[in-house]
Amino acid sequence: MNQNTSSAERIRIGLAAGVGVAMLSVILFLAATAQGGSGGVGTGGGGGESGGDRYDRMWDGFKSKDKKWAHRTSQCESGQRPKVHGGGGTYHGAFQFMKSTWKSSPKSPGGDPHTYDWTTQAVVAVKLKQRDGARTHWPNCG
Repeated sequence: MNQNTSSAERIRIGLAAGVGVAMLSVILFLAATAQGGSGGVGTGGGGGESGGDRYDRMWDGFKSKDKKWAHRTSQCESGQRPKVHGGGGTYHGAFQFMKSTWKSSPKSPGGDPHTYDWTTQAVVAVKLKQRDGARTHWPNCG
């Protein structure tokens, strides 16, 4: 600014700078919030949140029969679609978890199952089946 700049013009410049900083802060906050998700362990590409390497390693360690069960059960429940809702919004994800069941399941990253990829949901479903049995949670498809 030079000496010819009026005080009103200085105020306008200051306000514009303040608005710009505020907007940038909101954008950075929203970006950080989106990456944090719902308390999960990171974000995946295109398919919602992913457990990343942790859940991929767990999946790779499962026996063939558990993997087949997961594919068959999620196909029956949702057509293997991890983002689907059923039962008027009561059931979530590829395995049609109730939110309360998802949150209390072994290896659950928390949040809402439909925000996680199929592999993460499958790991949680297999661990839950191993703990409680398939017919407890999937009486028609498990």
